[in-house]
Amino acid sequence: MLKPTWCTRAVVEGLFAHYHPSKLHVIAPAEGCEALEGMIASAGWAVGQVQTHHEEVFFTAPGTSKAELSEKIDLRNSLYSPGWFYQQLLKLGAWDGIDGLTEDYLVWDADLLPIETWPVIDDDGSHAYAMLQHNSKGNPDIVSRWERWIREVLKVEPLTDDEATFVPHHMWFNQANLVALMARIGDYYNSQEPWPVLMMRSANDFGTFSEYWLYASWSASYTAAVPTYYPYKQYGSTTERFFDDGAGPFTSAMRESLGSHTISSPSYQQIMTFIDSAYASESRPSSIAFEQSPRHIKKSKDNMHLEEVRSKWHAATVQ
Repeated sequence: MLKPTWCTRAVVEGLFAHYHPSKLHVIAPAEGCEALEGMIASAGWAVGQVQTHHEEVFFTAPGTSKAELSEKIDLRNSLYSPGWFYQQLLKLGAWDGIDGLTEDYLVWDADLLPIETWPVIDDDGSHAYAMLQHNSKGNPDIVSRWERWIREVLKVEPLTDDEATFVPHHMWFNQANLVALMARIGDYYNSQEPWPVLMMRSANDFGTFSEYWLYASWSASYTAAVPTYYPYKQYGSTTERFFDDGAGPFTSAMRESLGSHTISSPSYQQIMTFIDSAYASESRPSSIAFEQSPRHIKKSKDNMHLEEVRSKWHAATVQ
């Protein structure tokens, strides 16, 4: 998380309401961690145990501070910032910076609100996630670069699905699989440098990488088992995705519906009250991704994801 935003409280409370995690770890800049801790304490958020971690010094190997890793990125004409690449490393390397983390851990993007949720532990005890992004949209150039990264660096075939991409904004990670993955990256570069350094080098070499897709592809090959996931039609077909920085169509309609234009950090219960009203005559979404980067309102319609195009709250489609 870069910093607490208008939707942070609702997302965190939603995770606890649906999944009751034993502990929620939040990685953010020091200023964001302090702000979050203060908000939770002062506003009485309905959450369990939350532990924050300063992202600036999350990794401890030489040359792996956020500043040092960011300096290694040559953005050229990239759509992304150094921080965008760094936050992917935090997901892949949570095991490397959090003492006592469980062998399997669930990563959840800070802007993904659970609504009509899916079980994250299946009936047979398997860790499961939901496919939330259709593969018919998106930037084909970026996708082809992700594929090339997986094939060349990991020497495995990219894992694919008939309908969806393996970029579901949440995913289970296994520490043993990740350690083996990092060793493979070291082999590719024939280097003993820390894996975060090599990941940033790969971003320069390939222009980008996808933490979720590369891990899913590696894990399926390394364990010889396709990960457990719910097909797109089960939960992805109703999810929505759109840019909202707290002043978008969704938040404006929510404040109007709740009769308060001063709500800056709505609770999960408040957002759900609005959603119940806004979707009274239609199916509620399984989840909503409240994108925080303005680049999502600059995309052409051809490069928008299906979940953006069909959303009733996307700024480009609201009448």
